[in-house]
Amino acid sequence: MHLNAQEKAQVEEARYKLSDKASLAAFLQDADIRLIRAPYLFHLRRHNIPLPRRQEAEGEVCEKDSVQMSALVTHSEVRKWAAGSKDAIICSVSHAWETREHPDPCCFQLGHLVDTISLYEAAYFSEIWVFYDYTSLYQFERETDAQRESFARAMGNMHVMYAHDCSLTLRIEGLTPPHIWNAMLQDESKKVPVYHVPSGSLQALPLKELMHNRTPYLQRGWCFAEVQWSAVRGIAAQNQRIYGFAGKSSSGKVPLTPEAFAEQMRTSAFTHRNDAETVVELQKKVFFERVTCCKEVFFENLLEEDLEKLVESLEHYKDLRSFKLKNWEGTPELVASLVQVLGASTCLEELCIMHGDNYRGGEENQGTGNCLAKALGEVLRHNCTLKKITLGFNGIETEGCKALLAGLRRNKIITEINIRYEIDADPEVLVKVEKIVAANQAGVVQNAFKRFWNVFFKARTAETENDGPKKASAETENDGPKKASAFPSDLGDAGAQALAAMLRENRSVETVDLDYKGIGELGCQALLEALRQNSRVWEMELRRNPEISDEVQKEIQELVEANKEALRRQKEA
Repeated sequence: MHLNAQEKAQVEEARYKLSDKASLAAFLQDADIRLIRAPYLFHLRRHNIPLPRRQEAEGEVCEKDSVQMSALVTHSEVRKWAAGSKDAIICSVSHAWETREHPDPCCFQLGHLVDTISLYEAAYFSEIWVFYDYTSLYQFERETDAQRESFARAMGNMHVMYAHDCSLTLRIEGLTPPHIWNAMLQDESKKVPVYHVPSGSLQALPLKELMHNRTPYLQRGWCFAEVQWSAVRGIAAQNQRIYGFAGKSSSGKVPLTPEAFAEQMRTSAFTHRNDAETVVELQKKVFFERVTCCKEVFFENLLEEDLEKLVESLEHYKDLRSFKLKNWEGTPELVASLVQVLGASTCLEELCIMHGDNYRGGEENQGTGNCLAKALGEVLRHNCTLKKITLGFNGIETEGCKALLAGLRRNKIITEINIRYEIDADPEVLVKVEKIVAANQAGVVQNAFKRFWNVFFKARTAETENDGPKKASAETENDGPKKASAFPSDLGDAGAQALAAMLRENRSVETVDLDYKGIGELGCQALLEALRQNSRVWEMELRRNPEISDEVQKEIQELVEANKEALRRQKEA
């Protein structure tokens, strides 16, 4: 629908956050948008009734579990949903208008919509609320100022319905099949209630009297915009194609840069007049609002052209922390570019790249897995933010694993890696990779522990100094924290080894509480060696660490008891 000057002003007037329920509820109320209840859609489908305009739907009712209710969700209910006192799933439908007067004269879209939301209705206790523009917004002819104002506000910020975190998009990408369309054309007894301009009233007309529009979904400006607004969420499950091409399709998976989107709009068709300029500005606003602050993305089922678009867009993800990609196609060169762009990030901490578990490569992807591993190996030589890597079923062979291994040997940051599902690689190389990562994990824990201890020690020392000068004695000559406790329950062997390294140098700690800390023999042996060099610790609690042998526990207790006796004699002297 064309945006006039008033409607365009709405684009700049309102600012709705795309991450909280209250903002979405505010938009629905400000623009007086009404969502449709699932039971009403079920009723229409059962009786083969075309979707009504918003004007007619306002007086409709439906029934669920013998309870009658309005066909449209009230604003009061939406406010309760935003406040958390009502459960609902909001679905925004993206679809083509197949005639100028009515988007779905054959009820074909309605059928696919009901097939999908009935599954949600069965799977969740939440109510299902649907946004479908023809029934949710006031349609032509809008007879009152309130209706025109409502439509202006809605169209001026339509991106909110498709880009918000609290909604999901259902895309109907295909048109009504020709055999269904032609059958209705020939059957004049089947009519569609539409607004009839000559009479100025609602009339039931046969399909042949309506103005047809068979332009493909992805060639329509508003449809393509809705696809792109939905893609910026970054979570594949929130952007679903429920009907369309049976084969591979690259629509709606990756957000285009504003430049690429503007280029696409130059050739896109609009139902009434060309609103490309306004749509481009909306998309630019959505892209930068969502992408620049996005922390987590999950893409799946990407074709090579999708991957190309993704590489172009990734530089705009300035705050990305987690990147997950599953099921993809691409050349070795393209995959290398993807890894290089991700590796240049100063924030990325988690990287997951996987094919489905039935992937076995192919001539078109020959060498891609090794190229992925080699590029990642190069990145790991200098990257200082990545901590977790998951690779699976990418066709990485021993050659690629060795390149990854070489990069890991120069990297002390990675603390978790999972490549067990790279089944083409030599198991011995995989073990070496895991050993390096295990060593990194121990080193990171140890360094973190040392930093914590140094800060704590300095703070306690500063407190002592602020108390004023003290007379030197056996109790105060080594002022500092006397008790080491409050360690995490998953301290483990790595943490115990870090603690042991500190105890070899520290002369202030007297008691250590390691009850139920997941410590095994390695950690306990390190503590034992430290106590042989430390005469200050006179108590160490090690209960509920079942992997520690009784013999080692006994030897530790003998050492701390000896320290305790020596300190007692020192005080008496």
